[in-house]
Amino acid sequence: MRETPDAPHDDPAGAPAEPVTIAPSTTTDADVQPGPVSRVFTDRWMGVLLTVGSIVALVASFQLSLDKIRLLENPDYMPACNFSILMSCKSVINSEQGAVFGFPNPFIGLVGYALLIAIGVAAASGVRFPRWYWVGALLGLTFAAGMVHWLAYQSIFSIQVLCPWCMVVWAMTIPMFWYTLLHVLAKLTGAGWVRALQRWHLVPVVVWFLAVAAIILWAFWDFYWADFFANL
Repeated sequence: MRETPDAPHDDPAGAPAEPVTIAPSTTTDADVQPGPVSRVFTDRWMGVLLTVGSIVALVASFQLSLDKIRLLENPDYMPACNFSILMSCKSVINSEQGAVFGFPNPFIGLVGYALLIAIGVAAASGVRFPRWYWVGALLGLTFAAGMVHWLAYQSIFSIQVLCPWCMVVWAMTIPMFWYTLLHVLAKLTGAGWVRALQRWHLVPVVVWFLAVAAIILWAFWDFYWADFFANL
């Protein structure tokens, strides 16, 4: 605190004026809450992301569920997503890995992605969820991401057939998990590394997809891709 050098002036009553003082600012860096690095990580835009991604994944899960029911009714039924010896939903649906919990895996998607749509629509409409709610959504997406990667491994290396509708679910679940993870981390801590990840949020997603594509290309090279590219 300091006094201004201006000389005091008498008020009309003749009494000397009090010296003017300037108090130092009490605001510290800790009081300043930085906003999100990108508007992608606001609750509203995260809601849009979850809504769009979950709708696409739900459609894929619904189609897989229909195909499973039709195959139970008629084992000779041929799903529309059977494009070639490499792309075959039927082989994956009828495999043991296709019902890891004793019932068809797509049924899990019907419930899980429907819940995410509800959360996404509410958040996109301006509903402010508490942090624990977002943590719950992240836990659900962590389970979904774990299932997706396990099923991808089984599909590529054990069943050795790719399911197009399953790959749609993979493609939607990975970015939803990643962006929800960054969103929740930012709510829990303001650490610089979290903001750095948010700033470069797209890079891991691109690398993730390229890595999956490279693994598929490598795993099926002798079985399929060598002849495919040779016949182009």
